[in-house]
Amino acid sequence: MRSLRGRVVRGEGLGRKLGFPTANLALPPGARPPRGVWRVRVSGSALGERLGACNVGVRPTLGGRRLVVEVHIPGFGGNLYGRFLTLVFLSKIRPERRFSSLAALKAQIRRDVSSLKGKSERVPERA
Repeated sequence: MRSLRGRVVRGEGLGRKLGFPTANLALPPGARPPRGVWRVRVSGSALGERLGACNVGVRPTLGGRRLVVEVHIPGFGGNLYGRFLTLVFLSKIRPERRFSSLAALKAQIRRDVSSLKGKSERVPERA
C-alpha cells in the first residue's frame, strides 16, 4: 500500500503532550498500511499538501495493542477532526520500537521530524 485515506479521529492526546500533535486516522476496513515511521505527503482540504512524519503501529512504549495511524504535520496548528486526509508513503524513516521512557521516545520523535528537513522541504511531485 503506497497511500491511505482516512478520517481524522480523536486520539489520546499524547502527541500533543509530547510537543508533537498528531492527526489520528481511522483505518478503512481491510486497510493494511506499512508498519513503521514514515516520511509522508499529507493532503486534505484544510491544509493543501505538506510533508509529515507518520507512525503506523501499536505504540509499544505505551503498551498499545491496537494498530494506529498517526501523523505529525510540522507547522500545522489547525483543527482536522472529522476531515479526510490522504497519506502517500514516501520513504521509511525507521521501524517502530519500544523506548525505555517517554523522554527517550520524545527525543526520537524529534530526530524523526528533523529528518524531514534533511530532505527537500518541497512536497514531491506525484508519480
